[in-house]
This record gives sequence, structure tokens and C-alpha cells, in this order.
Amino acid sequence: MLQFNISLSKLRAMDISLLEILSFFWFLGCWLGYSLFARKQAKKRNSLSSVLYRYRKEWVLKLSKSGMSEVDSELLGSLERQVSFMASTSLLILASLVTVLSAASEDFMNMSSLRFVEEVSLEIIQMKLLLMIFIFVYGFFTFSWSLRQYGFCFILFGSSFNTVRYYEGSKNYTAQAIPRDFKAMAKVLDRAAHSYNFGIRAYYFAMAALAWFINDWFFMAACAVIIFVLYRREFKSSSLQAMVAARKIGNVHDEDEITFN
Repeated sequence: MLQFNISLSKLRAMDISLLEILSFFWFLGCWLGYSLFARKQAKKRNSLSSVLYRYRKEWVLKLSKSGMSEVDSELLGSLERQVSFMASTSLLILASLVTVLSAASEDFMNMSSLRFVEEVSLEIIQMKLLLMIFIFVYGFFTFSWSLRQYGFCFILFGSSFNTVRYYEGSKNYTAQAIPRDFKAMAKVLDRAAHSYNFGIRAYYFAMAALAWFINDWFFMAACAVIIFVLYRREFKSSSLQAMVAARKIGNVHDEDEITFN
């Protein structure tokens, strides 16, 4: 009880305004709310995640019949390299933020010369830096988990599909795969992509968190803009429309379930 009272007294000493508290919970609500919204909508309508899941299942289906070629290995490796790059970038950003936090001083963090920047105490600025650090820590964990899951896919694919260098001339030639639950294998590949998507989403909301250094209203507006950008790209982008058009169907949820023999 004594420690709780001490914590409350420290918060009062930092002079945190009600607007700053509301903007913080607005930020959390936007992030969590959009994540839940995107997850539910992806089960009913076209989205990047639902359409790409269909393509991933077809990729695994193709591999189960034709074997794994050098092109397939390179495609999977390129996905892993993308995630590795983002994980490394997260560590570099974290190192920079920790350096800024440790070197923060009244003179170093003084931005009051800009009229549109709200003047706050050093403690508030440090708390905002901590929020940025927590975001990129989360991003690193999601990217590293995605990286591990792509490693799982390498093991699953390598142990299940025959490696094919040249296809035989016979039209009936198939490279028989070891009996597996290929739907579950496609799910592992899809989970790796979802973890990557969560990390990318963290980068988007980190851009919104940068606006908190200007003022609270700009911060809340930036959160709304980020949600609009994410929605447009995940549900209304021209790339999504092209991928749906390539399947020659209006809604991928109307397709027959992809089955594995």
C-alpha cells in the first residue's frame, strides 16, 4: 500500500494532464481495436490476409504434387530475409532510442522554440520515449518469432517434399511427398506471415506515437490516420483487388475449400 501511494505521488509530481492520459488510451484502443476488427473482417470479406492464405495453401498443394524446386527454396528464403531485415532494423532503432533516453536533458529535449510543439516536462518526454521503446521491443519479438516460424517451414518443407532439379518428360510425373497434414503445414506458413504483419503494424503505430512529441491532439489525429491507411491497404488496395481478380472470383470466401489428397 505504501509503494502504491509513492507511485501515485510520483505521477502527480510529473503533472500528467487528463488529455495525455486519454490520448494514451486512445492510442491503445486504436491499435487493439483495429487488430480485432481486421481479424474478424478477414473471415468474411477479401483482405490481404485471407487472399494470401489461399495462395499459401495452393503453394503447399503444388509442392505436395510436384516437389520443391530451387525457385521454391529461393522464394521461401526471400521471405525469411525480409523478416530478418526488419528484426535487425528494430534492434538498431531500439539502440538509438535507448541512447536518446539516457542522454535526455532539459537542453537536449527542448523543442519549445517550435510554436506548434507543446511544452512538457522532461519526465513526460522520457515516458513518451519509453512508449516508443516498448513498441519496438514488441516489434522485435514479433519479427523474431516470424523468423523462427519461417525456419520451421524450412524444416517442414525439407522433410516432406522431394527436391526436384529437373522435371521428367512424362506428363503424369509427380514427385510424391511424404504423407503429412498439408493444411497444418500451410497454417504454419500463414502464422509466420501473420507475425510479420503484426510487426509491420507496430511500425505504423510507432509513426503515430512520434506525433505525441508535438501535442496530444496531433497524436490522436495521427492514430486515426494510421487506422485509415492500414484499412485502405489491407481491404481496399489495388494490389488486393489484382490478387482477387487473378483468382477470377469476387470473394475468396465463396471458393470451395482447398483440399489436399
